[in-house]
Amino acid sequence: MSEGLKTKIVTIEKGRDKGKSFKITEMPAIQADEWAHHLLEQATLSGVDLKNVNILNLDTKSMAGMIEIGAAIITIIGRIPREESRALKFDLLDRCVQIIPKAGEPRMCMWDQEIKDFENFTILAAHAVGIHINFLEQGEA
Repeated sequence: MSEGLKTKIVTIEKGRDKGKSFKITEMPAIQADEWAHHLLEQATLSGVDLKNVNILNLDTKSMAGMIEIGAAIITIIGRIPREESRALKFDLLDRCVQIIPKAGEPRMCMWDQEIKDFENFTILAAHAVGIHINFLEQGEA
C-alpha cells in the first residue's frame, strides 16, 4: 500500500473477532475513481434511483455531507445484485484492509479463515469507505 495515503487502525471490540486489529489504507486516487465508477455503473444497470443525489452540491466539508455520501454508497451496495455487491465489497476490502497479526506487520487478510463474525466484513468495508470520505472516525462503526 502506497506512501502518503491516509491510514487508520481499527480494532474489533466484541464477538469472536474481538481484539483483532486491521490497518485501513486509502486507495490511490485512480483506484478510488475506478471503484466508484464501477459502483455507479452497477447502480445504473440495477435501476437504483440516484436522481435525488446531487453529487456536485454535497457539502464535502461537513459531517452531514459525508454521511450522505456514505449512505448513498451503502444503499447502492445493498440494492445491486448480490454477486456484484459482494465483488465490490471484497474488492474494497482487498484494496484497503490489512490484518495486523499479534506480533507482525500488516498483511492481506485471508477473509474466509480469519474473520469469524459476518458483520465485521461490513464494519471493515464501512471504515474503508469512510477513510475516503472522512465520515467515520477511528473506532466508530
